[in-house]
Amino acid sequence: MYAPFNEMKDSSRIWIFQSDKTLNDADLDKISEKLYNFCQNWTAHGKPLLASFAIFFDRFIVLAVDESFNQLSGCAIDASVRVLNQLEKECEIILFDRFQVAYRNGNAILGCNLQTFKRLIKDGEIGLETLVFNNVLHTKKDLESKWIVPVKNSWHFQYIK
Repeated sequence: MYAPFNEMKDSSRIWIFQSDKTLNDADLDKISEKLYNFCQNWTAHGKPLLASFAIFFDRFIVLAVDESFNQLSGCAIDASVRVLNQLEKECEIILFDRFQVAYRNGNAILGCNLQTFKRLIKDGEIGLETLVFNNVLHTKKDLESKWIVPVKNSWHFQYIK
C-alpha cells in the first residue's frame, strides 16, 4: 500500500539506489509510475506493506517500508530488487554498483568509481570536507543527518587513509 514519502515514519526502513547518471524527465516519469504501482501492491506473505519511494537530485531512488505496519520478508525484498533491475534495463542506468561514489562539487552532483574518487582525493581535487552521499543508511530518519556528510565522516574515508 503506497503512502507519500513525507508521511512515512522516521523509523521506516530504507534502501538508497544511486543512478550512475542524472535521470532525465522521461526516466523520472517511468520510474515514478513503476515504483508507485509496485509500492501500491507490494506484499510480504500476502500481507500488504506500507511503502513509499522518493527520487532525490534526479539521481537517487529511496525505497521505504514501515515495518511497524507489516514485517518485510526476504521474498518481498527480492521483489523490490526485480523491479529495480527492470528499471535499470528500461532506463539504461546502473543502480546496484555500490562502489560508485556521488559527491557535491558546488551545486553539482558528480559521480565516479571508488578508484577515481581515491585519485581525486590524492590529487587534492577533493578534500576531506567534500560532501559525499552515504547510501548505506537504514532508516528514513538517517536521511536527515547522515546521508550527505563530509568525506571524513563517511564510510568512504576507510578507503582514503
